[in-house]
Amino acid sequence: MKVDTLVRHLTNPQRIGLTPALAIRFGVEEPEVVRGRLLAQVEPGRGHLGVYLLAIYVVDDTDFWGDGEIYWWSIPALVDRAGKARKDPLAGLPLGEPPHRCGDHEWMTSLSLGDPPLLAVIPPDESIGSCVIRLGIYDDDGEVADLPTAMTAGLDALADLPRDPLSGPAELITPVRDAIYKSLKADDDDILLDQEVPIRRGEVSRFGCGMVNAVINAMARVYYFVRDETETRQLGPISLEKGQHEKVRFDVPMKQGGRLALFARGADVLCPSLGDLGCDAPFKNRVLSPDQERELASGVDVIGTGPAKLVAFYTPGTLAGRDE
Repeated sequence: MKVDTLVRHLTNPQRIGLTPALAIRFGVEEPEVVRGRLLAQVEPGRGHLGVYLLAIYVVDDTDFWGDGEIYWWSIPALVDRAGKARKDPLAGLPLGEPPHRCGDHEWMTSLSLGDPPLLAVIPPDESIGSCVIRLGIYDDDGEVADLPTAMTAGLDALADLPRDPLSGPAELITPVRDAIYKSLKADDDDILLDQEVPIRRGEVSRFGCGMVNAVINAMARVYYFVRDETETRQLGPISLEKGQHEKVRFDVPMKQGGRLALFARGADVLCPSLGDLGCDAPFKNRVLSPDQERELASGVDVIGTGPAKLVAFYTPGTLAGRDE
C-alpha cells in the first residue's frame, strides 16, 4: 500500500516545532514504525485519505503600505460518528509556516503545488464521521512571529491531552490553538481567517475524496485537496507560459464515475473542455459522465495566457464513491 508520502510527512525531522522529545512522545520518530502502524490500519480496497493545503490567495493583507507578512497554522482532529474527538498522531499533527511576504490579490508562492503541506490523515475507519481542521491565517503586525516556538507550544499542549476520547473537537483544538496564539502574541496581528473546516464523510463521497475544496472569506481564500493515497493520480505541476499548449493525460484511462480535478495558480489557463481557470475560479471538479469519458479519452487540453502552474488529479470512481 502507498503510505510512503504519509510516512515522510509525519516523521519529517525538519517539521516545524516538532522537537526530538515531542517526536518520541507522539511515537513518530521512527519511519518504519510509523509505516507499520499505518499499514495495520488499511482495509481491503480502502486506504488512507490525505488532506493537503494546495494554495492560499490573499485578498486583503490589511497593510496600507507595502505587502503583508502572512503566516498560517493548522490543527487537525478526527471526530467519530458520536461526535467525540480523539488524539491520534497518525491523523496528522499541528502544522504552520513562518511569515511570508504577500500583498493584496496575490498567491502565497511559498506553498508547493508539487509537494503541498499535509494537514490531516483520515484512516479507513468506519467509526470516523468527520475530520475537523482549525485553520488560522494572520498578517504579522507586532513582533516578528516565531512560528517554530509557537508550534512547539501547540504540540506540547496536544501531547498533554489524554488519550481517551474527548467530548468534541473543541476540547482537542482549543487548548492547542490557545497555546499557539499565546506564544505568537497574536492579539497584535490581523486575522485573515481563523475557523474550523469540517470535512464530513458524506453519503456518497469519501470525505470529498478526489475534489478540490475551498474556504473563502473577504480576506483570504484557501484551497485544499483530499487525496486517496493509494489510487489518486497526480500530474504536474505543469509550468505554462502565454500561448503554451499542453495535454493533461494520466497513466491510467479516465473512466465514467472517476473524479477529475484541475487547479491553476497564476495567469488564467484556458481549458475548452472543462472551463477556464483563473484567480476567481482556480479549480474545476468533474465526476466524469459517459460523454466526458469519450471526450477526454485522449486527455484534457489546456492553454496558458501567461505564467501559471497547473496540477491535475484523477481518482477512479470505485474509490471516490460510496463506502461499501
